[in-house]
Amino acid sequence: MTGMLGAFSQRRAAHVITEVERRFPQLSIAAVLMNVPAQAPLVPYAFWLFNRGSLSSAVDKGGDNHLVMLLIDTSTDRAITMVGYGLEPFMQETHLQSCLQAAEQPLRRRRYGPAIESFARELDRQLVELCRLVPKQFGLVDEAQWLNAGAAGDGALGMAENLY
Repeated sequence: MTGMLGAFSQRRAAHVITEVERRFPQLSIAAVLMNVPAQAPLVPYAFWLFNRGSLSSAVDKGGDNHLVMLLIDTSTDRAITMVGYGLEPFMQETHLQSCLQAAEQPLRRRRYGPAIESFARELDRQLVELCRLVPKQFGLVDEAQWLNAGAAGDGALGMAENLY
């Protein structure tokens, strides 16, 4: 973000990003502001930048990559986001679109700091919701439910004990 934001906007955006990363310590967020070359299509350029831009460490490869990149093309005020392979099973296109939509209004006014803040706050909201949904999607339930049901002689464990 160096050079594209004032010091105050940069501190505010960095603070919001830090708060999200604190809530989700396995996550890292990179906000990149740059003039994308006019001859470069945005999607392939973002893919190239994500993979070759040294935004994450060499250790964070494949499923261990939990980077969320927001690229803002300051020459066209377009934005795109990409996530690392480790987040792809959880973050769907609709989640990322919500994050980009949250940044749309400030981006139209060329207010890049607030656009980054809005993006990060919506990302936080999307991740909180995903944390609630993931256990259900993978069939995970509270272990105590199974143990309590078995102790009472009913439920899955109680029925299994009666079979033997």
